[in-house]
Amino acid sequence: MSVLKVGNLYHIGVAVKDAEKTSKLYVNTLGLKIEHDEVVMDQGVRAIMMVPENGQSSAIELLEPVIPESPINKFLDNKGEGMHHVCYLVDDIKMGIEHLKNLGIDMIDMEPRVGLNNTLVAFAHPKSMNSVLIELAQKI
Repeated sequence: MSVLKVGNLYHIGVAVKDAEKTSKLYVNTLGLKIEHDEVVMDQGVRAIMMVPENGQSSAIELLEPVIPESPINKFLDNKGEGMHHVCYLVDDIKMGIEHLKNLGIDMIDMEPRVGLNNTLVAFAHPKSMNSVLIELAQKI
């Protein structure tokens, strides 16, 4: 059985009610800096990517819902603020999706979609990944 070779851990997604407030907390307490701030309306989310000052680590992605129908809003209603997903970089997102599907992993995204910060992304369903939402991302 082959194993999908993922690259670096790209980021940890954290669902929050107020990304601005949380980013200030992380700047003041952890010394992180904002690397990227973007709203993606088709996902109904604002995402603030934060990294250490030296930039030599994976990012924290703060996810705030910007519309009531946002999946992040549903997550917050059901589970409250906290870790939402783990994202790994891959060289070829379509190959990654096919590989996981061939192994019987239920995919939320059967085709890649445009993600934040110039990426294509796809999510594997947490019920297939030991209750962890896994995101694959390919930089474009």
